[in-house]
This record gives sequence, structure tokens and C-alpha cells, in this order.
Amino acid sequence: MALLWIIPLALGLSLGVAALEIASIDHPCAYANTVNITDGLRLKDGSYSYAGLVIPPNMIAEYSFKVIDGVQYRAKKHLRGCACLQKACISFCCPPDLVFDSKHWNCSQPHQIRESTHIELTYGNRSVENVRIKDRFLVRTELGCRNKFVDRKHESFWKWDLFENGSLFRENRVWSTDEYCFSPLEHKPEQWELAPISCERFQSGYRVWIYAICCIIAIIIHIFIVSLLASVREARKSHYGHLIILYLLCTIVGYSLLVYLALKNPVKLSKGSCRNIGYLAYTCLMLSFGFLAICSFDFLLKFRQNTVRNWVRQLWYGLTVLVVIGLRFAVSFAQDSKLPKHYKPGIGEDYCWFDVRLWGILIYFYTPVIVLLVFSSVCCLKAYFSIYKLPPDTQYILGSQLRIVKTHFYAFSAYIVGVFAVWIREIVVFTMARLREHFFIIDFWSGICILGLAIAGFILLLGKNVHVKSWWAINVESSQTDLSVINARVYKFDEKGDLKSPDSPYKATVTSL
Repeated sequence: MALLWIIPLALGLSLGVAALEIASIDHPCAYANTVNITDGLRLKDGSYSYAGLVIPPNMIAEYSFKVIDGVQYRAKKHLRGCACLQKACISFCCPPDLVFDSKHWNCSQPHQIRESTHIELTYGNRSVENVRIKDRFLVRTELGCRNKFVDRKHESFWKWDLFENGSLFRENRVWSTDEYCFSPLEHKPEQWELAPISCERFQSGYRVWIYAICCIIAIIIHIFIVSLLASVREARKSHYGHLIILYLLCTIVGYSLLVYLALKNPVKLSKGSCRNIGYLAYTCLMLSFGFLAICSFDFLLKFRQNTVRNWVRQLWYGLTVLVVIGLRFAVSFAQDSKLPKHYKPGIGEDYCWFDVRLWGILIYFYTPVIVLLVFSSVCCLKAYFSIYKLPPDTQYILGSQLRIVKTHFYAFSAYIVGVFAVWIREIVVFTMARLREHFFIIDFWSGICILGLAIAGFILLLGKNVHVKSWWAINVESSQTDLSVINARVYKFDEKGDLKSPDSPYKATVTSL
């Protein structure tokens, strides 16, 4: 199983390295160091003149993409020159004589022209000088980012330092030249200032709240399921109940961290906290799918009547945890490597969770999830056919024990089908959005699906658990109903072997499941 995880990782790494080599050959410099020279003046030797600079032919290339928010998008072929390697560049959000309108999120004509000719420059020794923009920088008009962040009310928005290389320091973070753009903004009534508008890495609105509310309700349902399973001794001590509890605990922690990240602006988190929370959520969610796979395999062994010692089961748990931790560090290695950004997970960079604008979430998250779910589904399918291969005398002797295992198995298999359907839907939605280059940070339908799975878990993992049903009937309904009637209803005894089974409800025992 671990080898199956390595295949997509190796494929992603090899594709990323190949793409990196091709990009270095086709383009002489990074996109952030270029300017659009399509309308520039072409000289006889093939060089271009742009804003007083002469860009040589070896620093000019044809680009069929554009970069917004640090992510590559398709674009019509156009010429770009590495002018920013010759002179530091800064970007303006709008063309001259226009300003950025934060209400309508576009460039508009102000009622009075606001010329920006000078800017404060911070040197390495922390000294500040008011310099003429065109003397020190090459000005370009770029989109910068699609989701711009404007916060006029807080004074921290108006505090920033521009360095000689064009990078910007604000809110304890250094922003590169393609992560912000300048525009005159009204600081106070009729008082305009030139301010950098950085990229918004935080989404708000109805999508986020629907997602968060659905996830919170799902977490509460999971907590209730775990509490009831843990309070019933037979359910807690059985292998099936033990694995379901571990699965739900990992899911609770993972979803709780995702909800926190959805409601928390990553700008207000330190880089270390952002990365650690994202990787912890990833580890917990992958562990949850690992425990589902173990539970499926355990059912298969039971119906094939293969005895498994407890130390072997503990070894399974330990290996699952080690493999997931190894995968977590592999993802961290990919993030810190020199792979093209498209093949990185993006955790801890622009966002604390996977960046849905990149292919990394498909390589490092969706692929292992689908591999584990396919493994679980295959085990359940084989276990289903193994039931009908059991000898008749075996079914007679096992009695209620076999009936309990079958009840849990059918409920668990139905739940696996639901989980598989939800995550196939996630992959299809992501792939379609990625191919269309139409991205949304939060898909509120994902929250609705998570809530649906929680309700299914309440019905199938808790409501269909024989031990919980027996406990509930005896402790809650026993005052109103005769105990023999309750036992008959819960266990449905209709075989002679049931009365002789060590799992008979008339004798308190702990089953092997």
C-alpha cells in the first residue's frame, strides 16, 4: 500500500522536474522579472526599447501564459523582456490618471487627477528617502492579483517599507513584486496617499459560512458518536468499534483544523503556525482513511476465518501511522523543493491548506485518498463474497456472533460507498475547475457533503451498531419493555446456535470484533 502512494509522488516529481527544465530553456528569466514589450519599439538588431531601457534579444521570449497571484494561467502569445533584471520594477494597479476603486474592484477616473511621482524608499541601513519613482524603478501596469486587500480603517494598512529591489515589507511579511500593486487611495477625507494593495489570501462570505456551519455540525455529530461508542464497553472493546473510534477522532481533529483555517485570515498567522496547522490537518485526515482501510481488511480476514493476533493488529496501526507521517514529510519536502509551483502542495505559502489553484492537491492528497478508498472497497467486495462461501455448519455454530459481524459489515460497507462518492465528487469538481482556471478557495458543497457523511455515520456506524442498540434498549427502554422482548428485537434470534454462542446477550461477553 505504501508503494501505491509513492507512484503518484514520483510521477509528480518527474513531471515537475521536466517542466522546470523546459521552462529554463524557453524563458530566460522568471515571469515576475518581465514586462510586456508587445507594443515596444523593435530595433534593427532584434532588441527592444522600453521605458528608456534597451532589452537585448537574448533576454526576450514569447510567453503563452500569465502569472496572477503567483500562479500560472493560459494567455495569448505575447513578447516579454527581462527588463526587471536591468532595473528594479514596481507595479501599479491601474494605468496613469486612474485609481483603484475598492467598492467596485476596478480602475476608475477620480474626480481630481492624482499624480504619483515620488515614493518613500527604505535602504538596507533602514534609512528612508523620498525618491522620484521613474529614476529608481521601472513602472509597469499589471493586474498583480485578482483578490486585492484594502483595509483603510487600520493604520497597519498604511505602514509599509519599499526596498530597492522592489519588494515590500508589511505586517511582518515580505511581498514580492507580483504580490502587490500601488494605487493612490483616500486615507482621510480629501487626503490621498500612494499605498500598496496586496493580494487577499482569505475568502469571506456565504460560501465560507455555509462550509463552516456544516462542518461544525458534522464535528458535533462525530463527537456524539464517539462518546456513545466509547461509553458502551462491548462497542469500545470490539475491533470494529475501536477502529471506528480512531477514525472519527482523526476526522474530528482534521475537520476542526480546516474550519479554523477557513475562518482565520492566514495573514494573521505566523508562517510556522500556518504550515504546522495545515500539515497536522493533512496527517489527521490521511490517518482517518488509513483506519478505514484497516477496518475493511479486518472484515475480509474475519469472513475468511483467518485468525489475527492482537500484536499483529497493533503492528498494523503502527505501520499506518508511520506511513502517514512519512507521506506528510514527503509533502513538506515537495513544498520546500525547487519544483515548479504548479506541482507543489502550497501548504503554508499563500494558504495554510492545499492551494486549489495548483495540481499539488491532486498529487499529494486526492490520489492517496482514492488509493485507500479503492483498497477499502475491494476488501469489502471480497468480504461480501466470502460470506456466501462459509460452510453451513460454521454459520450454525457461530450463530449470533456471525450475525453481529454481518450487521456491522453491511452498515460499514454502505458508509464506505458514501465516503467514496463524496471524494470522487471532490476530485471531479477540482479537476473541472482547474482545467477551466476558475478557482474558489471554499466550495460550500464540500461542507454539505461532509455534513451528509456525518448523518450517514450516525445512522450506519452508530444506529446499526448491535452493541449500542443493546445497551440503549437495556438502559433506556428497559423500564418500559420486558428484557426478553428487547433482546429478541435487537439480536433477532432464530437459530439454535445463538443460545449456545459465547456472544449471547444473556451472558455479558466481549466479542472479537
